[in-house]
Formats: sequence, C-alpha cells, structure tokens
Amino acid sequence: MQEIIKLLETHKKGVEESVIRETEEKLNTRFPDQYVQLFKLANGPEVGEWTLFPIKDPKNIKKTWDDVVRQNEEVLNGEISDDLIAIAEDGTGDYLCLKVENGKTEDPIYLWLHETGEIEELAPTLKDFIVITYEELENFTED
Repeated sequence: MQEIIKLLETHKKGVEESVIRETEEKLNTRFPDQYVQLFKLANGPEVGEWTLFPIKDPKNIKKTWDDVVRQNEEVLNGEISDDLIAIAEDGTGDYLCLKVENGKTEDPIYLWLHETGEIEELAPTLKDFIVITYEELENFTED
C-alpha cells in the first residue's frame, strides 16, 4: 500500500489503528485490510475526483469531523441500503461504497448512483480502484 500513496500525492497524515477500530465499532463492521492500511498512511485521501471520508481523529478533529461515521449515520441515513457503507463522494451525489456481509466489509469497491439507487462494481479491491483511477487520469492528461 506504500507504493499507492505515491500515486495519490497526498500530504495527509495517517490515523492510528486503534482509532480505525473504534470507527469500525461505531459502524458495526470490520474494514478490509487494504482500507485499514491506506488510512494508517493517509487519513481521507483524494483519489481522482473522489474524496475518501476521513476517520475521525482526536488529534485532528477540525479536519476530520465530517468522517465516515457521520456520513453514514447522519448524511446518508436511510438513503443507501443497510448493507452498504459509503466511503467516498465525488460531489455529484454518487458514492463509493463497501458491501457489508456478516459484520465485515468486503474488498470490492462499488459505485452507488444517487439518481437510481443502483450499485455497480468498479474494482475488486481498493488498491485496484486507486490504480485504475490513476491510469485513467494519466491517459486523460496525455490526450
């Protein structure tokens, strides 16, 4: 996951694993390993047009108050299916999500479309999503 951080070109600091685990308890789930590893390196990075919701960090409350828990429990409460956890937004009303099964979020990254409520799989893992997004940006800037 360290090499992925270089693709993101972020200067955001990571969050301690204990804080991530507290967030999991609040959301009643367990995040995929890649998600945990990414947030230990960078809390709330941007991936292309997507801004991943931060994990509320007691050491940085001002920049992390609009966290993944708030987004799912207050902003999106009742909007998306109970088996989804929104992890990012792009500013258009669409969200990146993880599916929850048996109290654990799965690896695939899904796009939840706000106009229809439909979901589609974008990538098999968070790392794949980041690489695909980076490659698309590279191709776009070369054209």
